[in-house]
Amino acid sequence: MLDVVTVLTYNVVINFALMIVATIAWARNPRQKEIIFWALAAWSMVIGTICSSLTEHLPYNILGYVGGVVYVARTGLIRLGFKEFYGQPYRLWQAFNISFVVCMLMVLAELLEDPGPVRISLIYLGSAFNLALGTRDLWRGNPGERLPSGRFAAIVYVAYALSSLLIAPLPILYPIEFIGRTPVSEWLTYTSMLLLVFNLLAFLMAMVLKLERGGEIQRRLAERDSLTGLTNRRMFLQQAARLSEGQGTAIAVLDLDHFKRINDTYGHKGGDDALVQFAERVLRLLPADAVFGRLGGEEFGICLPNQDRASAWSTINAIRLAVASEDIRSGDHRFRMTVSCGLVLTQMPQRSLDAWMAEADVGLYAAKDQGRNRVVLHEPGASHADGSATHLETLVLSDWDGITRLSA
Repeated sequence: MLDVVTVLTYNVVINFALMIVATIAWARNPRQKEIIFWALAAWSMVIGTICSSLTEHLPYNILGYVGGVVYVARTGLIRLGFKEFYGQPYRLWQAFNISFVVCMLMVLAELLEDPGPVRISLIYLGSAFNLALGTRDLWRGNPGERLPSGRFAAIVYVAYALSSLLIAPLPILYPIEFIGRTPVSEWLTYTSMLLLVFNLLAFLMAMVLKLERGGEIQRRLAERDSLTGLTNRRMFLQQAARLSEGQGTAIAVLDLDHFKRINDTYGHKGGDDALVQFAERVLRLLPADAVFGRLGGEEFGICLPNQDRASAWSTINAIRLAVASEDIRSGDHRFRMTVSCGLVLTQMPQRSLDAWMAEADVGLYAAKDQGRNRVVLHEPGASHADGSATHLETLVLSDWDGITRLSA
């Protein structure tokens, strides 16, 4: 059977290994504050465990205070690490407020005839409270980010907190006995092993979340446009290809008019601001099932599933009107821009997305030829040269603009 000293020795060795790993991670990523907090938590665990292992050489009361407060502060540091990781607001003192309260209560416990069991119980209670707060922070996460292991990490921390809470009454119900300065307790042996396992899981989940975050960043870099946050060309074509297999899917290609002039007049920052604000305005007007991506430069693509001819054109033209009617803000500059759009409605499932994109491009070229700032719905099979496809949309556009002016 394992004795308490042996278990504490295992704790020191294992936590020392964790401390080395966390410290190396800290040294390699000195600007990532969450790793700093987790490394400090590993150091605290080692210091607290060493204090608990030196009862034969130093006064137990001193070690009890130091080790206990440091042990509770460790869970507070882990909590702040998760707050930093998820971008949640915090103050540095939040890592130590629970340990400070525990310290004050330990001092008050000296008024009791036998304060030892109460002091030990307070350490477990303080750790449980910190872990519960950390679980809440984990569960909240970052609203704009979903890491698959986040919920599982919260479950691990719930179990860790509950274990500490359930252990808290044991020092009072079954006081630890001492042979000389060596603690002897069967429950302390097993619970120390249990908490060691949870401590390992806690640090393991922190590392898993870091790896998932790194993988998510790489995935976003591969799928998203870095400036606008929209899907990039490759991902747009991949998603749109699935939707275009059925009838009733609209494909639109949009091009910002005279974009080079914006860059020349307001600089590249002005151009970047125009692209970002254009993307934001379009996203506000698109249905939830739409796919919207940046195809390159000032050209964008939209895929609208489950659309008929009128609803698709109405949605894209509403985007055109919104873009033309709102100022672009870039520093002290205010300016407006317009967008030309080519639109096509899929009618033959056997055709590829590339063919439909080519049809939409025909509509875009027609919109440019007719003076820009308009939507042209191109009918597949119609000859662009005879103007049959574009003439109808020009008439509809005129009617739409008239209605808009009358309703303004």
